[in-house]
Amino acid sequence: MRQNAEAPDTASSQARPLSYTDLQNDSLGYAIKRAQVRTYEALFRILGPSALSPARMTALSIVATRPGVNQSELAEMLSITRAGVVKIVDALGSLGYVRRQSIPDDRRSYALRVTNSGLAELRRLNGLMQRHERQIAARITKAERRQLMGLLEKIATE
Repeated sequence: MRQNAEAPDTASSQARPLSYTDLQNDSLGYAIKRAQVRTYEALFRILGPSALSPARMTALSIVATRPGVNQSELAEMLSITRAGVVKIVDALGSLGYVRRQSIPDDRRSYALRVTNSGLAELRRLNGLMQRHERQIAARITKAERRQLMGLLEKIATE
């Protein structure tokens, strides 16, 4: 009896286990993605569906803590393109949270300043973000949190 050429040879396939990466259980990238999805779901449950995106919140925080930062510096700090940062600054500006100021010696750049409305929104977000941070870190110790933050920083930076 002739064996089908396309049928697997069961004896040899059992002798040689399939070698592959178990993406569900052994992929660091997948584990990071799952954690990101879970934390974003938890974040938007706390903040609500119309909240600022995490990127916009981070940009607003940077502008508040570094008055006069320009868009190029902000793009570098956020690890995004200049075009991407323009969209973020435009969105924050349209909400009244950030304003651009001309830089006297540089007609192509703007210094960014947080407005009073932006500061009020940051204060509101800060309390909610602290609650969010407590929720997502509830199952790990403070030492594990510090370790995780350090490890993620190693992965995130080149």
